[in-house]
Amino acid sequence: MRTLVLTLFAAAGLSAGHAAWAQQAPPRDARRAFDNAARAAKDGRTGDARRDYEKAVQLYPDYAEAWCELGKLQLADKQPEAARKSFDSAIRANPNDAMPYLELSALEYAAQNWQALAEITGRLIRRRPADYPRIYQFHAVANFNLRNPEAAEKSAREAERLDPGHKFPATWHVLGTILASRGDFAGAAEQYRQYLSFLPADPDSGVTRRQLEELERRAGPRTPPGTATFRAEANLALVRFQVSPQKGKLLTDLRGEDIELLEDGVPQHVALFEGGRFYPRTVPLEITLLFDCSGSVQQAGTLDTRVFQRNLLDEYVNAKIAIYAFTDTLTRLTTPTRDGAALMKALGAVRIIPTGATALFGAIADTVRDTSASGAAAVRMLVIFSDGESTTPGDDIRDGEAIQAAQDRGVALYPVTLSNTMAGEMPDHYTGPPNPSRDVYSSWPMRRVGSINRFKQLARATGGMQFEAISNADVLASILKRMARQIQFDYVAGFYPPNSGGTTRHKVEVVLRDKSRGQVLGGTRTVIH
Repeated sequence: MRTLVLTLFAAAGLSAGHAAWAQQAPPRDARRAFDNAARAAKDGRTGDARRDYEKAVQLYPDYAEAWCELGKLQLADKQPEAARKSFDSAIRANPNDAMPYLELSALEYAAQNWQALAEITGRLIRRRPADYPRIYQFHAVANFNLRNPEAAEKSAREAERLDPGHKFPATWHVLGTILASRGDFAGAAEQYRQYLSFLPADPDSGVTRRQLEELERRAGPRTPPGTATFRAEANLALVRFQVSPQKGKLLTDLRGEDIELLEDGVPQHVALFEGGRFYPRTVPLEITLLFDCSGSVQQAGTLDTRVFQRNLLDEYVNAKIAIYAFTDTLTRLTTPTRDGAALMKALGAVRIIPTGATALFGAIADTVRDTSASGAAAVRMLVIFSDGESTTPGDDIRDGEAIQAAQDRGVALYPVTLSNTMAGEMPDHYTGPPNPSRDVYSSWPMRRVGSINRFKQLARATGGMQFEAISNADVLASILKRMARQIQFDYVAGFYPPNSGGTTRHKVEVVLRDKSRGQVLGGTRTVIH
């Protein structure tokens, strides 16, 4: 496997481009020696060029560019130790320039000095983490040969991300080799297919094609493009979460080995991990829309029936949408589906449901229980379109029941607080009585204020998100777009709790092994056994 990687890198060639030399200007006599050396090298007088580059660095020991050019000539003269010292001197003179790192990396790579290669590439990645796909390629090979496949895969994927023009197609072969070593034969085969498409004239393509045939045999039948597959097992407990390294930012490069899944503080075996950039989403995603059919919500105007496909379903092939509506009673209008005609019919029914009293929190609890009744493993989200007012007697104190139902079933709640004017909305932090100094609150009874705030707080308690919206024709499209953007940052982890048939609630939470990576958002639920 090591020889294969070396052969492929030789075919790819080294093309680092020209680096910017940011250092103090050398003295005039050192610069004159450098210019003489450059002219000699251009004319093929390498002996004269070496002599003048040596003179330049003697006159000015911090002449990084001269050290680097001298190292190239020493390497061409088959003097790797001298070249290594020259490249090291260039880095010491100007640690911000990438060229000597790249030259030294190529030297260590050719010598198969994997530890030295990992060290020098790691130094440049820490200093300039997003500039050079080739340095990540070298870093991946070094870690692969040092038997650190997780770090190797991470660097190879970053090299691919930084190389949209496929200038270094060998990266795709390297990642395929890494994935094969980890038993991911389907993933390895896909990387090899991409490599062959980028470099069909590779002289080793025959070897690669035979390897691809073996990988495809071991991977089994291919899944047609756009098809999500997942074996739903009722006792697989799923926990959805996001990770924020700082406010307003979310991670997309998390890996399974970066988390622990704890039940009552005890680590569990992570049987499933998906999401982010590296792990395709195959777990069924069920998004339920629950519409409050009170008078104020009916004034939301037209609910555009075309928004599902273009704002959500086209992007997530594992997603389905269900629609429910309620006043004082709950109505299921469609079970989870991707069928546009069924969703159009359901939305049409929302508009004609007679208005009535609002059993808000009871409807939320009942919807959660109904959507989860099958017990099949799925990531479930419930989006509630309502003005947040509960008007059915006794319902306004059932918010705790709604939260418990959602936590027991791992359902994230997304309350969408609708109003006819944004000036009339209650702020997220407002929990007290109406403020007489503001006309918009002065006529609101305290029960109305409390209901709206408890409605908004459903999100935080269940790992969802709270939205504000004006009741207009664009509200559904706007919310679905925002949901789609959020889902791209989602992860889901799963484990198998004991199937004891008990009734005890157990707290499950996702924690980061390295707490400095950020804060887990969501990542908690209860399981009963």
